[in-house]
Amino acid sequence: MKYNSLFLSSLSFIDESWNGFLIPEVTNLLKDIERKILKDNLDYTPVSNNALKFLSTSINNTKVIILGQDPYPQKGVATGRAFEVGTLKSWKDKFSNTSLKNIIRAIYYAYSNRYLKYSEIKGEIGKLFDLKPPYELFVTWEEQGVLLLNTSFTCQVGKPNSHEKYWELFTFKVLNYIAKVNRNIIWFIWGNNAKEIIKGIEIKHKIESMHPMMCYNKPDRDQDFLFGEKNAFKETKDLINWLG
Repeated sequence: MKYNSLFLSSLSFIDESWNGFLIPEVTNLLKDIERKILKDNLDYTPVSNNALKFLSTSINNTKVIILGQDPYPQKGVATGRAFEVGTLKSWKDKFSNTSLKNIIRAIYYAYSNRYLKYSEIKGEIGKLFDLKPPYELFVTWEEQGVLLLNTSFTCQVGKPNSHEKYWELFTFKVLNYIAKVNRNIIWFIWGNNAKEIIKGIEIKHKIESMHPMMCYNKPDRDQDFLFGEKNAFKETKDLINWLG
């Protein structure tokens, strides 16, 4: 099917499970968003063929949704998959994305029952901790049924959240459609932004926590992403091999 839309026409493949979503009302909304973005005449990220990458994955085969917020605002870093750092080739490389470091720490705890700093875990990767390299890990998650979904699909380079209002209605329609098509999906709801976004959407299975950006081992943080009562990766490792 041909779409008169920059983001849709840039995709090499759209899974048929999205056919019921991409009705004229939605594609017209998308074209209106594109007009606003292009009217700004400023660089945006990720590139057009990655902005709606999630449409290439099957809703029917999805087991887990991880909700991100905004694409990384640095040019060339965002990939269209939430939390993936496109410039990262090895876990030994230096990078400053605290959320991703804490995600790796939480996965490490899920499989070892030990809390370590990211700098300590790096030394165990490839030895005691058999984690796929970053350029493979997110792909293998996706292949197993993990949908890594940003809730704002683009932003101006260097300016986080700059397109949040553009995408707000489209995002609600996406999430509502997913929740109706596949009620068995487990949703990872991380932080207040994600909680706010899903208001009004009927979700059967969800694991809520604070956002992975801030992790503190304190008594009043029962929902801390890393140190809280529930570890989302431990709860679902029978469904997904989070090591890749």
